[in-house]
Amino acid sequence: MVVGAPRLSVELSVGTPGDVGEAIRRPGVDTVVRAEGIAGSLIVGVSFIDTTPYMPAQWATGRARFGGVDARWMGGGVQVRGEWLGGRPFDGTTTTGGYADVILHRPVMGPVTALLRAERLAYSAPEPFALYSHRYTAGARIRLWKGLATSVGISHQGGQLTQSRRTAIDVGVTYAARHDF
Repeated sequence: MVVGAPRLSVELSVGTPGDVGEAIRRPGVDTVVRAEGIAGSLIVGVSFIDTTPYMPAQWATGRARFGGVDARWMGGGVQVRGEWLGGRPFDGTTTTGGYADVILHRPVMGPVTALLRAERLAYSAPEPFALYSHRYTAGARIRLWKGLATSVGISHQGGQLTQSRRTAIDVGVTYAARHDF
């Protein structure tokens, strides 16, 4: 159910899990509530989910419950976004985390769009399952010719991780074909 006015809406959904793959939640009723408001170039949302965990009942008792807030602002070729969430995946643990990023594309930059991003995750659980991690990314997308573009980025990850190399460089090339009907 969705209700709202031109600059404010609230959505409520109630259902049962329909997951596929390896991470399948247990049967039960899920509830999601989201409210979103707009003021000029700013969009702010809050949301809450109450669902069943995907892990077996002998490991994960209780319900998975998370709440979050997100915001987006755009103006003059600058987009700022962020999201923060907190809750518990099951009894005895908590998870908090979020991200903030800036995407920049000004006319003076020509075919280049730049990105800066910071992420944080804290999974508080009994040892040795606790995890605290963060990642920082800088990148650019460069339009080469019509639908052809390349992307390059560098990421550095810190905290408790399993990988031995914490810094990575990603490079990609894409071509988008478009046909108007």
